[in-house]
Amino acid sequence: MAPNRRRNRNFILTTASLLVIVVACIVVAGCTGGMSTPGTAVGLTGTSWTLDSYLDENGTLVEVLPGTEVTARFDDDGKVTGSAGCNGYGGDYRLDGTTLSISSIAQTLKLCTEPEGIMEQEARFIDLLGSAAGCRVENDRLVITDAEGIDVLFFVKGDVSPGLAGNTWWTLASLAGENGTLTPVLDGTAVTATFSAEGSLGGSAGCNHYSADYTVDGAALTIGSAVRTEMYCSEPPGIMDQEDRYLALLTEVASYRMEGGLLTLMDGEGADILVFEEVVRTPDLPFVGTDWVLEAHSTGGDAVSSVIAGTTISAKFAADGKVAGNAGCNHYGGDYRLDGTSLSVSSLYSTLMYCETPGVMDQEAAFMGHLANVSSYRTEGDRLILTDAAGTDLLFFVQAPEVTPAPLTGTEWTLESFSSPGGETVSSVIVGTTITAVFDPDGNVTGSAGCNSYGAGYRLDGTNLTIEPPISTKMNCNKPEGVMEQENRYLNLLTSVAGYHIDGNRLDLLDDAGKALLSYSAGRP
Repeated sequence: MAPNRRRNRNFILTTASLLVIVVACIVVAGCTGGMSTPGTAVGLTGTSWTLDSYLDENGTLVEVLPGTEVTARFDDDGKVTGSAGCNGYGGDYRLDGTTLSISSIAQTLKLCTEPEGIMEQEARFIDLLGSAAGCRVENDRLVITDAEGIDVLFFVKGDVSPGLAGNTWWTLASLAGENGTLTPVLDGTAVTATFSAEGSLGGSAGCNHYSADYTVDGAALTIGSAVRTEMYCSEPPGIMDQEDRYLALLTEVASYRMEGGLLTLMDGEGADILVFEEVVRTPDLPFVGTDWVLEAHSTGGDAVSSVIAGTTISAKFAADGKVAGNAGCNHYGGDYRLDGTSLSVSSLYSTLMYCETPGVMDQEAAFMGHLANVSSYRTEGDRLILTDAAGTDLLFFVQAPEVTPAPLTGTEWTLESFSSPGGETVSSVIVGTTITAVFDPDGNVTGSAGCNSYGAGYRLDGTNLTIEPPISTKMNCNKPEGVMEQENRYLNLLTSVAGYHIDGNRLDLLDDAGKALLSYSAGRP
């Protein structure tokens, strides 16, 4: 029987040793508890966790709202960060075995309205996170418990983050102030960033667009000094200070991390200084048929200048190979050819008005010169960039704001230019003269022809328009030179009108071939 006693004694010792090892493993592993499936357990830290379900106020387990993502990442330095669904958050945590406590939770202060209930879900999540007293990991699931041992938060292992470069667009949620505290961006401002595979970073700094070079090595990230357009924005108050702070912080970036739809940029000491949220990028607008308005233009090298305040430069590339718009003072037009993303513009012409606002004519000349030299284009969401043969970005457009078309009747239309029959030549209105037209609902058009008042009957059938020979007062004006010849030309062209087209605040009266004879704008004295 002695051998059996020895075997029993050895079995007991072996079993006791194994129990000691198991207990030691549980203590060392923290949340990688004994209920985990062998080979699939993961630690609490170093993983991006995505909330799957949580305990609501009634004690019912509910899934997160569709279309929302709530995340948590526990780093080795005792920090927990993530997205609460609408706002980013951060806090401190302590882990002792399976005992977990989370404190000093701070979050950004945005208000989200979609989907319904997102803010209530966020508030509940933050409350439950702050009540954490324990945790365990089971089969790639993280379960957080409260002080009573009740399971309150259930996470699943998040997807592996994609690389920094790509088609992802980020919008800034918060940035570090001078004291290092993260503060939300100003309401009514949008600061964005996207990292290209070629090593360039670009976006909107809130008022101006910017670009910079960057290098990345693993999680290490350095960003060079940014160049930006030169607009000045006064609303909301503080926007320019925020922009300056943001661009300055970019140069302090030393590393980054991505988790749960958040991109956090950190300085050399590991402090979070910029926190972005992933946004769904809007599809690129079509090059052809979109109304574009110029935001900035190249002034040589990397220098970029914003459009002079109070001026609008526009472009529309039509399906028939024609480009037209306003160059800031004069209307212009021309032909263009497309081959993939290769673009050439030719046969440019413009009206010949002179505008006295300082810098406007120089700006117009620069724009027309750049337009003639473009060789390619690219669209980025609602932006259009035209580039020369050397790859230099020349012209930066954004989608023009939608303007409700002015009605034909009841609007005072002011003539800007007129063409010869067939549209071979375009002339501006003589400086110092004003020609107007008001189409009354009763079938009469009246206005000033530059010197005399006039009136005529008109007939409308859909977009077909005919105007009877006008009658006018009989004054003779000697100044400015050419005013009477201009008046006669205008009144004669009215009788050649066969149709009309309205685009926003612009009215074109057309001949029977569909060519613009007379071009007006609405709402100008």
